[in-house]
Amino acid sequence: MTTIYTDPEKTKRKVYVGEAEASDEDKAEVGGEKTLSLSNILYQSDIDAQTKADSLLLRLKTKKEYVEISSEFCPIPIERRDSITVQERVTHEKDVDHLGIIRGIRLEITPNSQVLSLILEE
Repeated sequence: MTTIYTDPEKTKRKVYVGEAEASDEDKAEVGGEKTLSLSNILYQSDIDAQTKADSLLLRLKTKKEYVEISSEFCPIPIERRDSITVQERVTHEKDVDHLGIIRGIRLEITPNSQVLSLILEE
């Protein structure tokens, strides 16, 4: 026969918490305080939740540069969150390499052309 627990300690859902906060200088550099709350039942301990909170804080507190790249030809399939390097020709003698993570993809199709625009987080 199945045992049914009525003791709250055995039936209560556990919640694990992790918190991380940047310094005042870091907050000022990125334009003020930003908060992010995650609810995920896959965290199995406070240590796991704290590790994720620390890694998100590190990512969110650093200032990011974004660049938009447009191309009429893309020989490989790409998705958001892919890391790529794009070479931009500035002059005939100088090229600039942009290494970043794809944060946005836009495809504009007209009867005469197809233009793929990527937003990279450098």
